[in-house]
Amino acid sequence: MKNLLIKSTFGLLACSTLFACQKEKQDETTTTEQTTTINQSNGIIETAQKSPDGTSVIFSNWIQKTDGDWTSFGTTKWTTDMNTTSLTSAVKDNGLVLVYFNYNNFISQLPNQSLGENIVLDYYFNTGKITARYTYGGGSVVGDVWYIKFRYILIPSSAFSGPGQGGRVGKPVDYKDYNAVCDYYGIPK
Repeated sequence: MKNLLIKSTFGLLACSTLFACQKEKQDETTTTEQTTTINQSNGIIETAQKSPDGTSVIFSNWIQKTDGDWTSFGTTKWTTDMNTTSLTSAVKDNGLVLVYFNYNNFISQLPNQSLGENIVLDYYFNTGKITARYTYGGGSVVGDVWYIKFRYILIPSSAFSGPGQGGRVGKPVDYKDYNAVCDYYGIPK
């Protein structure tokens, strides 16, 4: 009887170890990220990247805007649109919409006032559309600001839950730092 008890205990330990190793192997295969590419037209290509925790972050390519892409409102304001079906009401209301601009390899988050005196680049959004706005208040202008590239990153509310995420208010990363955001969410720069 004692011999049977020792063999049973040994068998149970061996099975437990085997199942623990198999579970660990299963976890390794689910850590790969899944990506989907979405063509929004007008030169906008989006990537929806799903992480192991099931959170999807959507980011666009760098969208080149030129003189003809801007609509004038008087002599001091111009806008340009970026249409996207990925900007849903759920993302608009509870997620985070980040927009960055690239001008001569200078990358910064909007809103921004670093292109010259009294020049503001900012944005606003609604379901399905992000609008970048250029406001000129006079003064000097640094280069040809009409040839700006924009990139947006859409972060759903589900990305703010879970341990260590900090919610929408407690930022997990400095959103003003483009490189840090790309590193944190695994976005190619």
